[in-house]
Amino acid sequence: MKLQLPIRTSTIRLTGKKKVNPADVLFLKADVNYTEVFLQGGETLIVSKTLKELEKRFIPFDFFRTHKSFMVNLKHVVGYQIHEGLMVKLDEQYNVNLSRRRKEDFLKSYHSFPKE
Repeated sequence: MKLQLPIRTSTIRLTGKKKVNPADVLFLKADVNYTEVFLQGGETLIVSKTLKELEKRFIPFDFFRTHKSFMVNLKHVVGYQIHEGLMVKLDEQYNVNLSRRRKEDFLKSYHSFPKE
């Protein structure tokens, strides 16, 4: 008898009927009890869930928590700045904060992430 593994879907349910393809998400930004989801093309969704709740759903899809208020899709990271402030640079000219405590883990994840 074969053990069936759960199928990893290409969409993540945010709330109710709101679903998103993780490949289209650039980053997530916490705002008290809400989270803003920034998509490619400039679209933004506001979800009534904390970033901590959504983190569990996005981590398996190559997302990294860079700061208490931000989580980025490693596939969309184009660079970082570690001098004169800690920042992660994303597609479409977005910059998000990188905390001092998460800097080393981020650098390890970024440099070990396969570049396409």
